[in-house]
This record gives sequence, C-alpha cells and structure tokens, in this order.
Amino acid sequence: MSVRQFDCRPNETIMARRAKVTSIDALPLLTAALQKFRGESAVAMDDLEIELRRITEWIHHDRKQYWAKQRERAYENLSQARLQLQQARMSRRLGDQEPACIDEKRAVAKAKRRLEIAQQKIDEVRRWTVKIDRALDEFQRSRTQFASWLEGDLQRAVAALNKMSESLVSYISLEAPEADRPATAAPGEPQYETETKGPEP
Repeated sequence: MSVRQFDCRPNETIMARRAKVTSIDALPLLTAALQKFRGESAVAMDDLEIELRRITEWIHHDRKQYWAKQRERAYENLSQARLQLQQARMSRRLGDQEPACIDEKRAVAKAKRRLEIAQQKIDEVRRWTVKIDRALDEFQRSRTQFASWLEGDLQRAVAALNKMSESLVSYISLEAPEADRPATAAPGEPQYETETKGPEP
C-alpha cells in the first residue's frame, strides 16, 4: 500500500456562492409582526374615525343647538329685565327725579352679558365646525393612503418574506445532514488518501 498526499483546500469560488444560514426563525417572526401591525393599525384607524365622527356630531348638532337655545333664552331674559327696569322707573318716579333702580339695571347688564356670551359661543362653534370638517377631510385622505399602503406595499412585503422563508427552508433541506458528511481536515492541515495497489512484481 502507498500513501498519496493531495491538496484538499476548498474551492474559493464555490465557497463564495454558498450562504451561511444558521437560523430562519427571524423571518416568520418578522412576518407575524408585520401582520400584527397591519391588524392593529386597521383597528386604530377605525377607532379614530369613530371618535372624529362623534366630535363632528357634537360640534355640528349638540353645541350648535345648545348655544342657539342659550341665545334665545338670553334674548328673553334681556327683554324681561328691560321691562322690569321700565316698570321700576315708572313706579318709583317722584316728580322729575329719576329713580336709581340699581338692582334692575344690574339685571339688564347681566342679561346683556349672557346674550353676548351666547353669541360669541355661536360664532366659535361656527369657526370650529369649519376647522373640524377640514381636519376630517384631511384624515380621510390620509387614511385612504395608509389603508392602500397596508393592503398593497405591506402585503407585498409579507409575501416576499414568506417566499424568502420558503426558499431558505428548501435550501437548508438540500444540504446533507452533518452526520452524513465526510470528515475533513482542519484548515491548513493536509488530508491523505489511502490508495491500494496490487502486489508489486
């Protein structure tokens, strides 16, 4: 028998093309996280729209009707206060002397102030109605774009990750099990091959 030494250094071109895959668990986890984000985002957008609709209903109807009634009541109170002031002046007049009627005048001033506040609130409701309507329109546009991204780009990314994961699983399954691979020498050490020859003459 004779021993022949040969070079067993790995082919650098082949090794450069091989991927070192140690774990593919990160891909399914990332895919699951993206799907969870998609579902939670859709729920959050629905909840936000419901809240905006509630605010819109409140400013358009509740506040508008409330302050309209307050203004109407303030008009009535002012009319009543002025009438009471007039009656007090007539009943308390002594000759040419004008009666003080302090309480009645205070009631008139208070009624005027309430009417001014009610009118101010009505103007504020009108301004805020325009602002909220504009904000709702902007939200609807942004939501449409975001929903399109969730159902388009995000779903394509999930599909790409799934395909990548399947490809890696197939790649790993093609590799021979560790126990079936031939033993190799340590890097830098020569590997020997035993060659059997027939009997020498």
